[in-house]
Amino acid sequence: MEIFFIVIIIATLLGIFIRRYYIINKGLYLEKFFVRKFFSHTSRENPLQDMPERKIPSYAPRAVPKTMEAKMLYNKAMIFYNRGDLDESKKRLIQVTALDQNFVDALHKLGLIYLKQAQFPKAEALFRQLVNQIETEAIYHSNLGRALYEQQKFEEALISYLKSIEIDDSRPGRFVSIAEVYRQMDQKNKAQEMYEVALKLDPTNIDYLLTYTHFLMEEQNYNKAKIYLDKVLKIQPDNAIALEMKNECDQKEV
Repeated sequence: MEIFFIVIIIATLLGIFIRRYYIINKGLYLEKFFVRKFFSHTSRENPLQDMPERKIPSYAPRAVPKTMEAKMLYNKAMIFYNRGDLDESKKRLIQVTALDQNFVDALHKLGLIYLKQAQFPKAEALFRQLVNQIETEAIYHSNLGRALYEQQKFEEALISYLKSIEIDDSRPGRFVSIAEVYRQMDQKNKAQEMYEVALKLDPTNIDYLLTYTHFLMEEQNYNKAKIYLDKVLKIQPDNAIALEMKNECDQKEV
């Protein structure tokens, strides 16, 4: 019996010693492991993630937050964002950016909320900050273009949209946006060119087809408008807008 208790005591002491050794000598490793694991689930790829921390310049953008508190607030903000509760999401995103003004995912989502809530000057300020931080992210330039367009700053909007397709020309919606800017600037030939590029990229998009058709009807090019309306009706034979527009084209030609 005494031997049994002695074995118990020795095992307990050995366990305490091993635990103490592991915490003291391996604690730093564990901390780094869990921090890396925690921050590995950011929603956007971080181009700086493979660089050692000591080599990252102080002015470099971060796709991950500086603190755990900022990350937790951001996660809560995204829950409200996905539910459609933009006001609650906005409150938390503002708190996140107060904790870390370079947390680009938070800045981007906050900018999108400002666009959705028609707070275009605020959206412009955030997307200007983002394009200054990460110049090669096409979506930031595109969203800046939208914020500028809504404020009727057409020349600036055009610069931003053109920059976005310079970086990534695979999104047809950006070409439609550029066409709309040219339309507002009364550069109709360039607008038509951009609409047609968008439709080459996405020839069955009903919204793009109808938008371009409306442009052609404004230019009194009813024959060409009917060609695109027929494309809409081939996809959606009962599309009420297309049927009404085709009827209008027929009346104009009489």
